[in-house]
Amino acid sequence: MRRSDTARDLHHGLWAEMFGTAIPLVGLLTLVLLGFTIATIVNTFAMEAAVLFVPAFLFLFPVLVPGFPDLATNGAIGLALYVELFGYSSSVAAYWYRHQIDFNVAGKLLVLTIPAAVLARTVSYAVPSTLLMIGFGVLLVALSLVLYEAHEHGPSIVDAVAEKPELSLLSVLHTDYEPRTRVLSDRHDASETPPSETMGGAAETPAERSNSRALMGDGDDTTAFHMEPPDVLITLGGGTLAGLVGIAIGELTQTMLAIRRRVPLALSTGTAALVLHATIVAALVTNVGLLTFAPSLTSGLSVPFVTGSFVAAGCVVGGQAGAYLNNRLPESTVMVLLIVVYAAVGLFVLVRTIVYGGGAH
Repeated sequence: MRRSDTARDLHHGLWAEMFGTAIPLVGLLTLVLLGFTIATIVNTFAMEAAVLFVPAFLFLFPVLVPGFPDLATNGAIGLALYVELFGYSSSVAAYWYRHQIDFNVAGKLLVLTIPAAVLARTVSYAVPSTLLMIGFGVLLVALSLVLYEAHEHGPSIVDAVAEKPELSLLSVLHTDYEPRTRVLSDRHDASETPPSETMGGAAETPAERSNSRALMGDGDDTTAFHMEPPDVLITLGGGTLAGLVGIAIGELTQTMLAIRRRVPLALSTGTAALVLHATIVAALVTNVGLLTFAPSLTSGLSVPFVTGSFVAAGCVVGGQAGAYLNNRLPESTVMVLLIVVYAAVGLFVLVRTIVYGGGAH
């Protein structure tokens, strides 16, 4: 062995000991840049981060980042859950600050989503990787079709959101056109629905109340939020999908609150974000617990959390950049691009998995 090779090996050994990863400095900088880019995209289009991070960890990062490990499907999902933790913590804090979360309603949903996510994340290690990826791809294609149907009926949707800038585009995308427009025109009256004490700060001013930051949260029996059988099924389904593949809990919760239960859209967005965040955290903690205490169950798989921390560092900045761009792009443009991204990623995952058997190479 030449002396230069020995020096290089020693340098890499010291680097790995210092940072807990064998990825060289240029690779770590690439991780930060890729994390920033993907986080900017997902926040610009208001999509769940795992939509892009799971396929990126499987197919993109091993090609672009020197030393990035080839991950199994569950390893990629686990790493995506970890990276999402950082972005969702920031967004939930923002919704809480704006009084857009009702913790009473969120608590009733989380009682169902957290156990479902924990069980699904545990069971996911017994599900063939190919089946997980096919389910992931099919789910994305299905969401793109739902969004396309909404877009085809949707000039008035964009107009309605433009007239009410406090509403999120994501709040009005995921259901059929007629029920959605009724929600937009049938806002809750604060005189009928007093502010909930479990909100992120009760509505304190007439302006907050007129913006529908009041909810049938606790109140009396006529205004309390009661779970109905369809709500239970939707909530359990969202928690299960979050545990299996890390996506869809946000869309399903938002749809159930805003459309089925006529919760004001500004408030349903923040409440759904909290449900998504806490459910993802439960799935992540379960994943870490399985890797640590039940390695036989996970078949020796690992999740490179230290490596993921560099991706998360880029996500912190990318999340802010994406929010900035989202507020400046026309709503119709965001909708079209969201459809394209969901469909393109879903089809790519399906083709890559079915034709080539998955994997990065």
